[in-house]
Amino acid sequence: MTKTFDATLNSLIDAHVADWATFLAARAGVPAGPATALDTDLSATLQADRLFRIDAPAPAVLHLELESGGRLGIPGELLRYNVAAWGAIGLPIHSVLVLLRPKATATDLTGSLDLVGADGRPYLTFRYTVVRVWQESVDSLLTAGLGVAPLAMLTNEAAADLRGAFIRLRHRLRDPGLPDTVAEELFGSTFVLCGLRYDRTQIEDLYRDLSMTLENSTTYQLILERGIAQEAQAMVLRLGTKRFGPPSPATEAAVRGIPDRDRLEQIAERVLDATGWDDLLVPG
Repeated sequence: MTKTFDATLNSLIDAHVADWATFLAARAGVPAGPATALDTDLSATLQADRLFRIDAPAPAVLHLELESGGRLGIPGELLRYNVAAWGAIGLPIHSVLVLLRPKATATDLTGSLDLVGADGRPYLTFRYTVVRVWQESVDSLLTAGLGVAPLAMLTNEAAADLRGAFIRLRHRLRDPGLPDTVAEELFGSTFVLCGLRYDRTQIEDLYRDLSMTLENSTTYQLILERGIAQEAQAMVLRLGTKRFGPPSPATEAAVRGIPDRDRLEQIAERVLDATGWDDLLVPG
Protein backbone atom coordinates (compact mmCIF):
# COMPACT_ATOMS: atom_id res chain seq x y z
CA MET A 1 0.00 0.00 0.00
CA THR A 2 1.30 3.49 -0.76
CA LYS A 3 2.46 5.62 2.15
CA THR A 4 -0.33 8.19 1.65
CA PHE A 5 -3.10 5.63 2.12
CA ASP A 6 -1.12 3.76 4.77
CA ALA A 7 -0.75 6.90 6.90
CA THR A 8 -4.43 7.75 6.57
CA LEU A 9 -5.58 4.28 7.58
CA ASN A 10 -3.14 4.19 10.49
CA SER A 11 -4.56 7.49 11.73
CA LEU A 12 -8.10 6.16 11.47
CA ILE A 13 -7.20 3.01 13.37
CA ASP A 14 -5.24 4.84 16.08
CA ALA A 15 -8.16 7.20 16.71
CA HIS A 16 -10.87 4.50 16.58
CA VAL A 17 -9.36 1.23 17.85
CA ALA A 18 -12.65 -0.05 19.26
CA ASP A 19 -14.51 0.52 15.97
CA TRP A 20 -11.96 -1.40 13.94
CA ALA A 21 -11.65 -4.22 16.46
CA THR A 22 -15.43 -4.68 16.62
CA PHE A 23 -15.74 -4.63 12.83
CA LEU A 24 -12.95 -7.17 12.34
CA ALA A 25 -14.15 -9.42 15.16
CA ALA A 26 -17.58 -9.65 13.55
CA ARG A 27 -16.08 -10.59 10.19
CA ALA A 28 -13.76 -13.19 11.76
CA GLY A 29 -16.43 -14.71 14.00
CA VAL A 30 -14.58 -13.69 17.17
CA PRO A 31 -16.67 -12.71 20.24
CA ALA A 32 -16.51 -8.97 20.79
CA GLY A 33 -15.02 -7.40 23.90
CA PRO A 34 -12.82 -4.51 25.07
CA ALA A 35 -9.99 -4.01 22.58
CA THR A 36 -6.37 -3.01 23.09
CA ALA A 37 -3.84 -2.26 20.36
CA LEU A 38 -0.68 -4.37 20.69
CA ASP A 39 2.88 -3.94 19.50
CA THR A 40 3.12 -5.33 15.97
CA ASP A 41 6.93 -5.50 15.71
CA LEU A 42 7.76 -9.11 16.61
CA SER A 43 11.16 -9.22 14.90
CA ALA A 44 13.37 -7.36 12.47
CA THR A 45 11.61 -9.02 9.54
CA LEU A 46 8.05 -9.53 10.84
CA GLN A 47 5.72 -6.60 11.36
CA ALA A 48 1.96 -6.61 10.86
CA ASP A 49 -0.30 -3.70 10.06
CA ARG A 50 -2.17 -4.13 13.34
CA LEU A 51 -2.76 -6.46 16.29
CA PHE A 52 -5.72 -6.08 18.64
CA ARG A 53 -6.23 -8.01 21.86
CA ILE A 54 -9.91 -8.75 22.47
CA ASP A 55 -10.70 -9.32 26.14
CA ALA A 56 -13.87 -11.37 25.72
CA PRO A 57 -14.74 -14.39 27.91
CA ALA A 58 -12.40 -16.30 25.59
CA PRO A 59 -9.56 -13.80 24.95
CA ALA A 60 -8.11 -13.68 21.43
CA VAL A 61 -6.03 -11.48 19.16
CA LEU A 62 -7.03 -10.04 15.81
CA HIS A 63 -4.26 -9.71 13.23
CA LEU A 64 -5.11 -7.11 10.57
CA GLU A 65 -3.41 -6.73 7.21
CA LEU A 66 -4.53 -4.07 4.69
CA GLU A 67 -3.85 -4.51 0.98
CA SER A 68 -4.51 -2.21 -1.97
CA GLY A 69 -2.41 -3.92 -4.66
CA GLY A 70 -2.94 -7.36 -6.15
CA ARG A 71 -0.12 -9.85 -5.63
CA LEU A 72 0.36 -13.55 -4.95
CA GLY A 73 1.89 -14.98 -1.78
CA ILE A 74 -0.03 -13.04 0.87
CA PRO A 75 -1.47 -16.18 2.58
CA GLY A 76 2.05 -17.40 3.36
CA GLU A 77 2.92 -14.01 4.85
CA LEU A 78 -0.21 -14.11 6.99
CA LEU A 79 0.72 -17.58 8.24
CA ARG A 80 4.27 -16.59 9.18
CA TYR A 81 3.10 -13.61 11.18
CA ASN A 82 0.18 -15.51 12.71
CA VAL A 83 2.51 -18.19 14.07
CA ALA A 84 5.04 -15.61 15.32
CA ALA A 85 2.28 -13.65 17.09
CA TRP A 86 0.91 -16.82 18.67
CA GLY A 87 4.38 -17.72 19.93
CA ALA A 88 4.86 -14.25 21.44
CA ILE A 89 1.39 -13.69 22.87
CA GLY A 90 0.09 -17.19 23.55
CA LEU A 91 -3.51 -16.49 22.54
CA PRO A 92 -5.47 -17.59 19.48
CA ILE A 93 -4.55 -15.31 16.58
CA HIS A 94 -7.27 -14.61 14.00
CA SER A 95 -5.85 -13.11 10.81
CA VAL A 96 -8.05 -10.76 8.78
CA LEU A 97 -6.99 -9.48 5.37
CA VAL A 98 -8.85 -6.35 4.26
CA LEU A 99 -8.69 -5.75 0.51
CA LEU A 100 -9.36 -2.09 -0.23
CA ARG A 101 -10.14 -2.22 -3.96
CA PRO A 102 -10.89 -4.77 -6.67
CA LYS A 103 -7.34 -4.72 -8.05
CA ALA A 104 -6.12 -5.95 -4.64
CA THR A 105 -7.62 -9.40 -5.12
CA ALA A 106 -5.52 -12.39 -6.18
CA THR A 107 -6.29 -15.98 -7.10
CA ASP A 108 -4.73 -17.44 -3.93
CA LEU A 109 -6.82 -15.38 -1.48
CA THR A 110 -9.29 -18.14 -0.70
CA GLY A 111 -9.40 -17.84 3.08
CA SER A 112 -7.48 -21.07 3.55
CA LEU A 113 -3.90 -22.18 2.98
CA ASP A 114 -2.95 -25.87 2.90
CA LEU A 115 0.67 -26.88 3.34
CA VAL A 116 1.15 -30.18 1.51
CA GLY A 117 3.66 -32.76 2.65
CA ALA A 118 5.88 -35.05 0.63
CA ASP A 119 3.13 -37.66 0.76
CA GLY A 120 0.78 -35.34 -1.12
CA ARG A 121 -1.47 -34.77 1.87
CA PRO A 122 -1.97 -31.45 3.72
CA TYR A 123 -0.17 -31.49 7.05
CA LEU A 124 -1.31 -28.00 8.08
CA THR A 125 -4.36 -25.93 7.20
CA PHE A 126 -4.32 -22.22 8.01
CA ARG A 127 -7.63 -20.36 7.99
CA TYR A 128 -7.87 -16.58 7.62
CA THR A 129 -10.65 -14.10 6.85
CA VAL A 130 -10.78 -12.02 3.68
CA VAL A 131 -12.85 -8.81 3.66
CA ARG A 132 -13.36 -7.36 0.19
CA VAL A 133 -14.40 -3.79 0.91
CA TRP A 134 -15.97 -3.24 -2.51
CA GLN A 135 -18.43 -6.06 -1.84
CA GLU A 136 -19.64 -4.52 1.42
CA SER A 137 -22.78 -2.38 1.53
CA VAL A 138 -22.59 1.33 2.29
CA ASP A 139 -24.85 0.94 5.32
CA SER A 140 -22.83 -1.93 6.80
CA LEU A 141 -19.72 0.27 6.87
CA LEU A 142 -21.45 3.47 7.94
CA THR A 143 -22.92 1.67 10.93
CA ALA A 144 -19.72 -0.21 11.82
CA GLY A 145 -18.31 2.80 13.66
CA LEU A 146 -16.91 6.21 12.78
CA GLY A 147 -13.40 4.86 12.26
CA VAL A 148 -14.62 2.40 9.63
CA ALA A 149 -17.23 4.67 7.96
CA PRO A 150 -14.84 6.24 5.38
CA LEU A 151 -14.43 2.79 3.77
CA ALA A 152 -18.06 3.03 2.65
CA MET A 153 -16.96 5.24 -0.23
CA LEU A 154 -14.85 2.39 -1.66
CA THR A 155 -17.77 0.00 -2.16
CA ASN A 156 -19.34 -0.94 -5.48
CA GLU A 157 -22.58 0.52 -4.16
CA ALA A 158 -20.90 3.88 -3.59
CA ALA A 159 -19.21 3.77 -7.00
CA ALA A 160 -22.63 3.43 -8.62
CA ASP A 161 -23.88 6.59 -6.87
CA LEU A 162 -20.90 8.46 -5.47
CA ARG A 163 -22.80 11.64 -4.68
CA GLY A 164 -25.56 9.73 -2.89
CA ALA A 165 -23.05 7.71 -0.85
CA PHE A 166 -21.19 10.86 0.13
CA ILE A 167 -24.40 12.52 1.32
CA ARG A 168 -25.16 9.45 3.45
CA LEU A 169 -21.66 9.66 4.95
CA ARG A 170 -22.14 13.36 5.65
CA HIS A 171 -25.42 12.60 7.40
CA ARG A 172 -23.62 9.98 9.52
CA LEU A 173 -21.07 12.60 10.57
CA ARG A 174 -23.76 15.12 11.56
CA ASP A 175 -24.26 13.37 14.88
CA PRO A 176 -24.86 16.21 17.39
CA GLY A 177 -22.46 14.57 19.83
CA LEU A 178 -19.58 14.43 17.33
CA PRO A 179 -17.08 17.31 17.67
CA ASP A 180 -16.52 19.33 14.49
CA THR A 181 -12.80 18.56 14.62
CA VAL A 182 -13.47 14.81 14.54
CA ALA A 183 -15.92 15.20 11.63
CA GLU A 184 -13.33 17.20 9.69
CA GLU A 185 -10.65 14.57 10.34
CA LEU A 186 -12.97 11.83 9.09
CA PHE A 187 -13.84 13.84 5.99
CA GLY A 188 -10.14 14.41 5.36
CA SER A 189 -9.46 10.68 5.68
CA THR A 190 -12.31 9.93 3.31
CA PHE A 191 -10.92 12.38 0.75
CA VAL A 192 -7.53 10.64 0.78
CA LEU A 193 -8.93 7.09 0.71
CA CYS A 194 -11.20 7.92 -2.22
CA GLY A 195 -8.00 8.16 -4.26
CA LEU A 196 -7.80 4.37 -4.08
CA ARG A 197 -10.74 4.09 -6.44
CA TYR A 198 -11.65 7.43 -8.03
CA ASP A 199 -10.00 10.05 -10.18
CA ARG A 200 -8.68 12.98 -8.14
CA THR A 201 -10.55 15.57 -10.23
CA GLN A 202 -13.78 13.66 -9.73
CA ILE A 203 -13.26 13.63 -5.96
CA GLU A 204 -12.33 17.31 -5.78
CA ASP A 205 -15.38 18.29 -7.85
CA LEU A 206 -17.62 16.20 -5.60
CA TYR A 207 -16.22 17.69 -2.40
CA ARG A 208 -16.41 21.23 -3.80
CA ASP A 209 -19.98 20.73 -4.99
CA LEU A 210 -21.22 19.22 -1.74
CA SER A 211 -19.33 21.70 0.40
CA MET A 212 -21.52 24.43 -1.11
CA THR A 213 -24.77 22.55 -0.43
CA LEU A 214 -23.96 20.71 2.79
CA GLU A 215 -21.29 22.73 4.52
CA ASN A 216 -19.33 25.93 4.12
CA SER A 217 -16.41 26.17 1.71
CA THR A 218 -13.90 26.52 4.57
CA THR A 219 -14.49 22.90 5.53
CA TYR A 220 -13.85 21.82 1.95
CA GLN A 221 -10.59 23.76 1.84
CA LEU A 222 -9.43 22.14 5.10
CA ILE A 223 -10.18 18.70 3.68
CA LEU A 224 -8.43 19.44 0.41
CA GLU A 225 -5.36 20.93 2.09
CA ARG A 226 -5.08 17.96 4.44
CA GLY A 227 -5.16 15.49 1.56
CA ILE A 228 -2.54 17.42 -0.41
CA ALA A 229 -0.27 17.70 2.65
CA GLN A 230 -0.43 13.95 3.25
CA GLU A 231 0.56 13.30 -0.36
CA ALA A 232 3.52 15.67 0.00
CA GLN A 233 4.58 14.02 3.28
CA ALA A 234 4.47 10.61 1.59
CA MET A 235 6.60 11.96 -1.27
CA VAL A 236 9.28 13.23 1.13
CA LEU A 237 9.38 9.92 3.00
CA ARG A 238 9.54 7.93 -0.23
CA LEU A 239 12.37 10.00 -1.75
CA GLY A 240 14.27 10.18 1.54
CA THR A 241 14.05 6.43 2.05
CA LYS A 242 15.55 5.80 -1.39
CA ARG A 243 18.39 8.21 -0.64
CA PHE A 244 19.14 7.62 3.07
CA GLY A 245 17.30 4.45 4.02
CA PRO A 246 14.20 4.12 6.22
CA PRO A 247 13.65 7.02 8.64
CA SER A 248 13.53 6.52 12.39
CA PRO A 249 10.07 6.66 14.00
CA ALA A 250 10.89 10.14 15.33
CA THR A 251 11.96 11.36 11.88
CA GLU A 252 8.85 9.95 10.22
CA ALA A 253 6.69 11.59 12.88
CA ALA A 254 8.49 14.89 12.26
CA VAL A 255 7.78 14.71 8.52
CA ARG A 256 4.13 13.82 9.08
CA GLY A 257 3.88 16.76 11.47
CA ILE A 258 4.68 19.29 8.73
CA PRO A 259 1.35 20.63 7.39
CA ASP A 260 2.76 23.12 4.85
CA ARG A 261 2.85 21.71 1.31
CA ASP A 262 5.33 24.35 0.11
CA ARG A 263 7.72 23.50 2.94
CA LEU A 264 7.43 19.78 2.11
CA GLU A 265 8.14 20.43 -1.55
CA GLN A 266 11.24 22.43 -0.59
CA ILE A 267 12.45 19.51 1.51
CA ALA A 268 11.87 17.09 -1.37
CA GLU A 269 13.94 19.29 -3.68
CA ARG A 270 16.89 19.04 -1.24
CA VAL A 271 17.02 15.24 -1.18
CA LEU A 272 19.93 14.99 -3.63
CA ASP A 273 21.98 17.63 -1.79
CA ALA A 274 21.34 16.64 1.83
CA THR A 275 23.70 14.30 3.68
CA GLY A 276 21.05 12.49 5.73
CA TRP A 277 17.63 12.73 7.30
CA ASP A 278 18.73 15.26 9.95
CA ASP A 279 20.31 17.50 7.34
CA LEU A 280 17.26 17.17 5.10
CA LEU A 281 14.87 18.40 7.78
CA VAL A 282 16.97 21.37 8.93
CA PRO A 283 14.83 24.49 8.34
CA GLY A 284 15.98 26.32 5.27
